[in-house]
Amino acid sequence: MRLSILAFAASLLAASALPACAVQADDQEESSDETSDALAATSSGKFETFTGRDGKVYFHLLAGNGEKVLASEGYASAGAALAGVASVRENATDRDRFEVRTAVNGETYFVLRAANGAVVGMSETYVSRSNTERAIATVSKIVSKTAVASAAQGSKFETFKGIDSKQYFHLRASNGEIVLQSQAYSSRAGATTGIASVQANGKLASRYQLREAADGQWYFVLRASNGATIGRGETYVSKSNAQRGIDTVVSLLAN
Repeated sequence: MRLSILAFAASLLAASALPACAVQADDQEESSDETSDALAATSSGKFETFTGRDGKVYFHLLAGNGEKVLASEGYASAGAALAGVASVRENATDRDRFEVRTAVNGETYFVLRAANGAVVGMSETYVSRSNTERAIATVSKIVSKTAVASAAQGSKFETFKGIDSKQYFHLRASNGEIVLQSQAYSSRAGATTGIASVQANGKLASRYQLREAADGQWYFVLRASNGATIGRGETYVSKSNAQRGIDTVVSLLAN
């Protein structure tokens, strides 16, 4: 975490080193009105379900602008995943059910807990506590307005405008899972350049760095040749799962 999608510029597609992944853009108008962007993001949302490479069923929650704001653990069946969705809906309206955690490098993320303490959802990492709190607020606002659908199939990049009016993109795998999310860009052209950088650098395993989050959690970042972070994965429950996330992205971009 849908949107009406328009094709990106033909010149980028022609130059793409990743024929298997289309590049798609959202249909939002360029705007400097941050309030309007926030309203668009929180006006609706969607839970998407997909089957992981491990055979388990997962879901993620997308805000109205297409941003993924929460991801689940793996479930043994589709029915169990839908029960997880119901738990998120039940608990996400209570701020006390969210727990903000700090990664080793100072970045923050959140987990959502059910009444019994079980984690039913987790966010990506954010560079600031305020961004984490903003994501929590977004989840709380949209969970009661969400449908459940199967994730869109096919490998592709998708771009969207964040609540902060910055431009972002993420990368979907063929099963619909969102496996990589970008940093913020000041313009759509900047996001387009970022996609090209991910395509160039993401094929190289050496460009990835595993990072420790908190309480045994891990995530990864993708760096350009100059050391700048150009993408990051979600937070995983183990280092080995985060490494599998890297392997998925490398394989996807290499094809």
